[in-house]
Amino acid sequence: MTSETHLYLNDSVINDYFNLIQKQYPSVYCFDTYFYVRLEKSKYKSVERWTKKINIFSKRKVFFPINIRRKRFAHWILITADMDKRRVIYFDSLKNHYDYKIHLDILSYLKQEHERKLGYPLQNWRIVRGSNPQQSNGSDCGVFVCTIAEYLARDASFNFKQKNMPSFRKLILYELFIKQLITVDEDVDEDSIVDEIDRMINNSLMNR
Repeated sequence: MTSETHLYLNDSVINDYFNLIQKQYPSVYCFDTYFYVRLEKSKYKSVERWTKKINIFSKRKVFFPINIRRKRFAHWILITADMDKRRVIYFDSLKNHYDYKIHLDILSYLKQEHERKLGYPLQNWRIVRGSNPQQSNGSDCGVFVCTIAEYLARDASFNFKQKNMPSFRKLILYELFIKQLITVDEDVDEDSIVDEIDRMINNSLMNR
């Protein structure tokens, strides 16, 4: 098995990976990447039916993977609604590309969804910017978003950096192949992540 270590992850890959997260962590709900595209274009009424069979406020966390497309710029970010902390958290692996409008759009969606679903206002919620590892190239934002989301889903501390992204890209490819997540322990040192991911993949292949 080989992995492309330089390619930009597309919607299909991101959505398939977030489906794995939702499957492995039932207390987490993941919107797909087309959600915000529709919300931004046609507002709340256009996405009202997306949650017809689910009350997202019964979940611990809700993930919104979003692709920012502005002229020649395309970049993946992750916005998380943390139900316990009552925060809408904006995670971005690139500095100086924060989009306040997107952040507010998600909070506005949650307010309207809460009012419609539960019948009373969403109160005492804040928008905050998350603290996460940063990328140093133009192609790993999708890998960062997937990795950040998987760590958040299990409340793990971030122990990775840019130098670990080729290994996480390989891990994501393998996880999609076997349709199951393989978690990297948060206690693994960043300098040992390469060997740890190789070990986990090899062990999984031997046991299949």
